[in-house]
Amino acid sequence: MMNSRLVERISSLPPLPQTVVEIEKAYGDPDVNVKAVASIVEKDPMVVADLLKLLNSAFYGLRKEITSVEQAISLLGMKSVKDLIINLSVRNMLRTNLSPYGISSEAFAKVSQFQSMLSQEWMKTLDPQKTERVRLLALLQEIGKIVIADELLREGEDATFKAELEAGWDIREIERNYIDATTAEVSAAMLAHWEFDPVICDIIRWSDMPNQADVNLREEAWVLRIAAEAVNVRTPLGEKSCKRAVNLALKAGYDEEKLGTILNDLSQRWNS
Repeated sequence: MMNSRLVERISSLPPLPQTVVEIEKAYGDPDVNVKAVASIVEKDPMVVADLLKLLNSAFYGLRKEITSVEQAISLLGMKSVKDLIINLSVRNMLRTNLSPYGISSEAFAKVSQFQSMLSQEWMKTLDPQKTERVRLLALLQEIGKIVIADELLREGEDATFKAELEAGWDIREIERNYIDATTAEVSAAMLAHWEFDPVICDIIRWSDMPNQADVNLREEAWVLRIAAEAVNVRTPLGEKSCKRAVNLALKAGYDEEKLGTILNDLSQRWNS
């Protein structure tokens, strides 16, 4: 069971930014248009700045500069931009000192993006109808690390935690040893606190043990688990990380060649 300090920390998290609340509501309206969504996003200058910075980075490799939210929505689609804004808003509202994990906030954002890309591309080959949902799941599945890192820093346990991580121990085992929970469990609890769709919370929670998830959630849970293994915070898309991811895919009964092709492509993009 998650330790009481962490439970208290999650229960005291501030509410979601109004930008997220409004954009979720707008997206639920079948008549919503690009201008309406853009006007909501533009109320939060920090999110706009982060969104444009991200989209104009080498990571996206777009051919022309994106200079407005409307342009971003027109190019990427309303759903993709919505998911990015939710991810950016959540990270902006939380302290993002991830030094216990030995990673900067910028690198952490890149990890989340590549986990999302991997999940999307692989889900297209498994069940295209689930591609949109798994994109958001992958963007949010690691946010628990923000709260875990903060707790470790508060308790003065960050140095020993980081040393064990650098020694090559399994991230989930180390987290459980220190806080009696894993990133997946903490992320799911945070999203439940913010009243996200219970299905989203359950899929992320079960991504630690996909084979035990409800049959209707199992595939997405496996995709998240394998994406988190391949693009982990310590050695993202490294040779050993990719090999462990492929082994997990084989264990789950998936086609290793399809996953291997996606991993090779993303590894090249990561290093470029």
